[in-house]
Amino acid sequence: MEELSNSSNELAVADDTLETLSRAERRDQQIQRILDAAKACFVRSGFQGASMQQICAEVGMSPGALYRYFPSKEAIVEAICEADRQDDMTCFGALRDATSAVDGLIAGAMAHIAHTSMKGSAPLFAEMRSESMRNEAIRATVDGHKGEVAAMIEPLLAAAIERGEVNPPVELPILMAVLMSIGEGMAINDLPARGVPLDKLEIALRAMMEGMLRPAKNTPAE
Repeated sequence: MEELSNSSNELAVADDTLETLSRAERRDQQIQRILDAAKACFVRSGFQGASMQQICAEVGMSPGALYRYFPSKEAIVEAICEADRQDDMTCFGALRDATSAVDGLIAGAMAHIAHTSMKGSAPLFAEMRSESMRNEAIRATVDGHKGEVAAMIEPLLAAAIERGEVNPPVELPILMAVLMSIGEGMAINDLPARGVPLDKLEIALRAMMEGMLRPAKNTPAE
């Protein structure tokens, strides 16, 4: 009887919590539930194979209710990318406080690698990137997300080149294209999940960055 009483009390507390949530908070919770369900469907069935009906079944919501939040799968992907963008802003925030371009890139990259591996985002990332090759709307969303990350990195490199801190062997636009492609590959492969220790990965990543950026032995004072 005591266990039953405790369970009833827990349910009552949960109900009270739901009642105290504002309309905006309840909406945010519903949106997160839909996004989590959509991610599971995309990974399991692929973007093409996952229908809005399957997402409805996964989240336990009627089609009419779901469409009030998202009119299409493309809209769901856009919301997923927006959430990822917020994470990227945090991960690459290390760029702002870096003492050098190489250190900033390493710190940002390692924070992003650790975060995406912890979330298990690699299968979803791979599926979205693959779909972007076929779907113009998804491509625009994915490319826009990449563009925002690049916009955080490029000024750091441009300033480092101007003050003679680094001397890359190719022009900045080409260098950026290579760096972004490497970043995509690392996100898709999720090396920590494959058993690559983060400390060893950082050593390899630093050697690669130094090879591409060719930092000066004595960095000029700012």
